[in-house]
Amino acid sequence: MQQFPFDFDDLPTPTYLVGGWVRDRLLNRQGKYLDLDFVLPESALEVAQAIAHKYKAGFVVLDAERKIARVVFKNGTADFAQQMGSSLEQDLGRRDFCMNAIAMECHQLIGNRSLGIGDGLFAGGDFIDPFDGIGDLTAKRIRMVAPENLAEDPLRILRGYRQSAQLGFMIEALTRQVLIKLAPRLKSVAAERVCTELGHLLSINNGSRYMLEAIDDHIFEDWLPSQHLNLPRFAEIEGVISILLSLFPNLELFFSKHLAGDRLAIVIVKLAALSNSATALEFLGLSRAEQRWLIGILRYLPQFISLLDHATPKGQYKFFQSTLEFFPAIATLALASGYTIKQISPWLERWLNPNDLIVYPITLITGDDLRKELGMTPSPKIGEFLESVKIAQVEGKISSKAEAITFVQSILECKTFKFYKS
Repeated sequence: MQQFPFDFDDLPTPTYLVGGWVRDRLLNRQGKYLDLDFVLPESALEVAQAIAHKYKAGFVVLDAERKIARVVFKNGTADFAQQMGSSLEQDLGRRDFCMNAIAMECHQLIGNRSLGIGDGLFAGGDFIDPFDGIGDLTAKRIRMVAPENLAEDPLRILRGYRQSAQLGFMIEALTRQVLIKLAPRLKSVAAERVCTELGHLLSINNGSRYMLEAIDDHIFEDWLPSQHLNLPRFAEIEGVISILLSLFPNLELFFSKHLAGDRLAIVIVKLAALSNSATALEFLGLSRAEQRWLIGILRYLPQFISLLDHATPKGQYKFFQSTLEFFPAIATLALASGYTIKQISPWLERWLNPNDLIVYPITLITGDDLRKELGMTPSPKIGEFLESVKIAQVEGKISSKAEAITFVQSILECKTFKFYKS
């Protein structure tokens, strides 16, 4: 059940709900986050500010010239926009797709502040639907309102594929032709906006399939030239992730980790699967954390593959220490590259086991211990000795603090002996 964050009695008449919220209710869909879009014939900024003040919510002007403001509540946002044109129908005529150009006067909902999916509210609802968007919802198709609307904001080209993925709808043939024709205009869109839209698309469970459709339509040709792409690997990534989650449910925490804002780790995993080179994706303006993951995944993937059949405990330890943060992503790409779950499962089992002594070796001694017990002076050498202790530990040669001290002492004595011998 979704709860409206404010009383619609506080809005002037008429105030229209438009766009995604109306569409999703007609489809009996409900997101985790309430996203309301209102259109008012006049005073949109003033109404939004009054709502924010009364309900102690956040307020930000998104576009002063077009008079668009956002009110931020705990459970969602409400955008208020001044009507464009002399009528609501003209305003709806400037939208991207017909299914998003449906409106209803929001005062119809008074007394129904708590609205659940399938509650029958829309069976007799009064809709303003000048472009037969409801017909498109019934037919499960995405159809443009007008080509010039897509040309005005080329990011809408990507939204067409993203909403196709979200809803499982087909893009209508003529609309698809227009999207393909307008694709070169995507060059004019800010990289951050493209990256955000890509993130939305790739975070959808079946998003990779629709990404491949967009690539096949040459939508990304100016952003992702085909010579930099690994399409066979990318085509497998969705199925591989599904298999891994069925075998290792705890990996859900890894794939759903937030790396930058609301962008998830699974997006970077899919981008890494798509590209042969991290530099080919620099244009996206990813965060530092995302860049670090992307570079690390692609850098260490060949090394991981070479270790699959003959890795010593020392080799595994060193590899995990370099890749611990994003290791499951490397394993995922290896599977998508044709390596078997039998080869990779032992590595994932180690990574998922917090008590694994190779991936997470217990600290037996510290630098302070070496200074106190062996009289060592602070220097970079202490770090080298501690690393030697870790390696001896993962190889099963030592397992206690006393043994670690003795081990370091033996190294020192050996070095001293070699010095005098020379």
